Amino acid sequence: YGGTGMQSTNYTSVHFLRGRQTTNSAGLVSFTSIFPGWYSGRATHIHVHVYNANGTSLKVTQIAFPEGTGTAVAAVNGYAKGLSGYTYNKSDNVFSDDTAGIEIATVTGSTSAGFVLTMNIAV
Repeated sequence: YGGTGMQSTNYTSVHFLRGRQTTNSAGLVSFTSIFPGWYSGRATHIHVHVYNANGTSLKVTQIAFPEGTGTAVAAVNGYAKGLSGYTYNKSDNVFSDDTAGIEIATVTGSTSAGFVLTMNIAV
């Protein structure tokens, strides 16, 4: 996510939550990150933009966290804004209609040990 110009720019010295990875031969990719913050009106989420090797955009999507994950992180880690303005998936303008749960990741782990997010994205 972030536009095609991000694909040709070297962002190694900046510290905003953007990243690029190349999949392995099985089409799998792995990132290490921090838990994202949130803003009023949107549930906690991650943007994903998938490109092929030629730089052609194949898919733009978003990944939601299961309900309770964001609130647990806020409670334990003392987010300064707490849950003021927090939006749950059921009230989010993107995820609220996801009755099958296809946009919601599987998250395992804990606030003390860290989380692992798993998501299959069909391209």
